[in-house]
Amino acid sequence: MNEWLIALSAALIGAGSALGGSVISARSTRAAGERQAEAALEALRLSAEEQRAARVHDQRRQAYVRFLDAVGAVTETRRTGAGRPDDRTDLQRALDVVQLEGPAEVAAAARALVDPVRRDARPDALDGAREAFLEAARRALH
Repeated sequence: MNEWLIALSAALIGAGSALGGSVISARSTRAAGERQAEAALEALRLSAEEQRAARVHDQRRQAYVRFLDAVGAVTETRRTGAGRPDDRTDLQRALDVVQLEGPAEVAAAARALVDPVRRDARPDALDGAREAFLEAARRALH
């Protein structure tokens, strides 16, 4: 009977060890799966942030280009007398978009450029304000 008890004890110990190993393995697999899921979510979040930053960059760049085009149209109209009647309206709209898109430094530089344009200042008087706007826009985009 002792042999039977020893064999039963050995079988129970073996079964317990196998069960314990399975539990430990399952827990470590689950933990690894959770870590992998967390890493995937973090990568997705970073990707979304990068996409948003790229969209903001593109929107700002387009707003700045449209603003410079509008400034150029108004000054060209004044210089040549040939232009569209709504050039000044387009300039105001472009300024509004720059102020909306920001940042504040670029919006301030845009306003500083529009002021002499509205006063019909000489083209050489606009050069400093135009360069200040370009520099602020470059800093915002890079």
